[in-house]
Amino acid sequence: MNRLRAIGAIVALAVAAVAGTACRREPPSIATLGERIFNDPALSRPDGQACADCHAPHVAFRDPESDRATSAGIVGGSFGVRNAPTLMYARFVPELHRDADGAWRGGMMWDGRGGSFEHQAGFPLLNPLEMNNPDQAAVVATVRAASYAGELRARFGEHALDDVPTAFEHIADAIAAFERTPTFAPFTSKYDRYLAHRSQLTGAEQRGLAIFEDSARGNCAGCHPSRPGADGTPPLFTDFGYANLGIPKYGNNGFYTQAHAVNPAGAEYVDHGLMATVKDPAQDGKFRVPTLRNIARTGPYGHNGYFDNLPYLLDFLNTRDSHSPDPAVKPWAEPEVPANLETRVGHLHLTDAELQDLDAFLETLTDVLPKAPPPVRSAR
Repeated sequence: MNRLRAIGAIVALAVAAVAGTACRREPPSIATLGERIFNDPALSRPDGQACADCHAPHVAFRDPESDRATSAGIVGGSFGVRNAPTLMYARFVPELHRDADGAWRGGMMWDGRGGSFEHQAGFPLLNPLEMNNPDQAAVVATVRAASYAGELRARFGEHALDDVPTAFEHIADAIAAFERTPTFAPFTSKYDRYLAHRSQLTGAEQRGLAIFEDSARGNCAGCHPSRPGADGTPPLFTDFGYANLGIPKYGNNGFYTQAHAVNPAGAEYVDHGLMATVKDPAQDGKFRVPTLRNIARTGPYGHNGYFDNLPYLLDFLNTRDSHSPDPAVKPWAEPEVPANLETRVGHLHLTDAELQDLDAFLETLTDVLPKAPPPVRSAR
């Protein structure tokens, strides 16, 4: 009898152990937590603006409010100085460094100051012209009260949110982990299918590709490599370098009207790009060469959003250096920074038909993107 009781007790313990194991769930992955943080509108001051509000999936993770050149912050009337870039394929951007020839490459954000992916993730949270949190402690306090706080502790450790600097690092790590997922680098464009011999380019697209790669015509591939690597890796359409394309100041930039404490120069402000990061006048006016993947869905274009559509940008790159004896009919305004101009553009001499073919090819770089969410209807 005692033996039967002992066996029964052992069985009961085993059943309880199995039941306990079934009830314990594996905490979500860091990337899954990052997705929840990325989409959390409570992470601004006041709440109401998530990372996803300026980086929406249906427009290739850039600002869906394309009628504005620069992104609006959570505080009414606040605008950043630059056009929010796409986050797609950003996981491939190396940290800022000099290459073997001494040229600067990599670095997150337009001017490379973001350093690593994790470092960049924290910038919008603390920028007064974006999500407007006063400090890391405010961000951490919000996350501690969030529905996913327990899951974050389960993933990073029981005391993951106790210390503010450490907790902020975990938050940035999670956001970066989400941004490294295939969602942000699907390689699902028509051009990818063409490279895999699963699709054919139209005549216009094929001619556009030829112009794109021809060093005597478009020469676009000089900065935006278009062919797979030696190991077969798909092209990223950027060499991660820096260039001053000679883009004019955008007079309608909302940053010029910001408070004196934020922009003491007002409309006289000049964006010096990489020079502000590396303190080298030879880099004045240079900005990181962006990927051209999804270029047809990521307008407006240029670091300041000067060009509201792709044909307008292509026209500028084709004719920037055109001059006339009559200054009144000169087609383009002066560059914001006239030093260090990129000389491989501005005088391409492409015809209108060739520009249309180039535009057609660039359309093939668009990934399969989710549909835009339905408009929010106001209650009656």
